[in-house]
This record gives sequence, structure tokens and C-alpha cells, in this order.
Amino acid sequence: MSTSIELDGVAVLRQGRKVLDEVSLRVPAGAILSVLGSSGSGKTTLLRVVAGFVRPQSGVVRIGDALVSEPGRIVIAPEEREIAMVFQDLALWPHLTVHGNLAFGLAGRNVTRAEREDRIAAILARVGLSAKERRHPGELSGGERQRVAIARALVLDPRAVLLDEPLSNLDVGLKQELLSFFRELLGERKATALYVTHDPREAQALGDHTAVLDEGRIVHLGSLDGLRSRTDLPFARQILQALA
Repeated sequence: MSTSIELDGVAVLRQGRKVLDEVSLRVPAGAILSVLGSSGSGKTTLLRVVAGFVRPQSGVVRIGDALVSEPGRIVIAPEEREIAMVFQDLALWPHLTVHGNLAFGLAGRNVTRAEREDRIAAILARVGLSAKERRHPGELSGGERQRVAIARALVLDPRAVLLDEPLSNLDVGLKQELLSFFRELLGERKATALYVTHDPREAQALGDHTAVLDEGRIVHLGSLDGLRSRTDLPFARQILQALA
């Protein structure tokens, strides 16, 4: 079952600098929020705060009705948040097969072997990789590895999925194909998702709404078309040109 994600006044300091500066946002259950920003804007740190890998210096994080982080303290550990993450480098185990990569994440879950095999078979069929479950990541194409990564996240039946620029190294054509596929798949699962990217086209294609992050602050939240009236943002025109 999907869940809402809420950050209220979250700040993260690193070497005296605010990587996140009073960030507040709410992602309703089942919604997809794109987080758009340049390198160093705080996007990945935002995901890591939600996942529970980074403690906020101020502010709170809630997943559903549960308080999971508060100032200086992780209240609920990452492994207990029922959140899956798809990393930029995918982080697939090269020595494990496709099946093995999916089974690894389920190993610590309270599922029977029969249920584990059923869940793996179902998600591999959905992503079109049933015939390649005994292949290793190095034997797959770039697009196939992306599908393994999203399958590995969804086989856990998570309450939310966090995606950290997983398509950044693909060509435009394949990227568009996978964006459509990811949106369809997340929609079928009614999965709450945070999708981080530096590409306005990705943000618009996948997210129901977009949060624009600049120097650790959310400077725009909603449709990217709303940037047309944001003459106070020097990069607004650049984002709109990328979407043209």
C-alpha cells in the first residue's frame, strides 16, 4: 500500500553550509513528484533524508502518519521505512543473475520461498525480462539493466520508491521509452514516488508535479508551465527552452 511523504522545515548542514534549507513539501499517496535541479542543488540529499540515510538538523519527516526523522535523530531506521531506492549507478550486484538481484532484496523479508518466486516471476514478466532471469547484469543492455533496477525496487512491494537520476546515462530515445514505461508501471502499482533529475524533460514526462530545487531551497512547486510567470528565477527561461 502506498503512502504519503511529508517534509516540514527540513534543513541539512554540511561543513557549515545548508545543503537543504527549510524544505517543506508533501507527496500524496500514489503521486509522483519530480525534483528538478542542477548538480549540487541538494536533490540527492533530499532523497537520502527521506530514505533515512541522512539526519536533518532541523525539521521533521513523516511517512504516512509516522514520524520517521526529527532534528538530529533518525526515529525509524531506513530498513523499517518500507521504501525502495533506484540509484543513479543502479547498484546491481554484478556477480548475481537478474533473478539473484531480485531475490537478494527479498531475503530479509518475511515471505515464503514460494511467494518470493511468484513475486519475482510476476515482476520480471511485467518488465519483459522473464527470458533473461539467469543472465548477469554485464550481459544485458543499458535499457534492460534499468528494467532490472526498477523491478528490484518494486518486487519489495514498497510503500514508496525513490529514484536518483537512474536514466542519466542513456540516449534520448531510450530515455523517453523508459520514462513512459516507468510512469505506467508506477501507476499500476499506485506507488508514491520521488524522482530526482537535472533534465526538465524527464521531470515533466514522469512527475504529476515538479519541485524545482536551487541551492537547497524549493523555489517552485507545481507545473513547470508555471515558470512562465517566474521572472525572479534567472534559470526559468532555460528550463522552458528545454521543454520547447
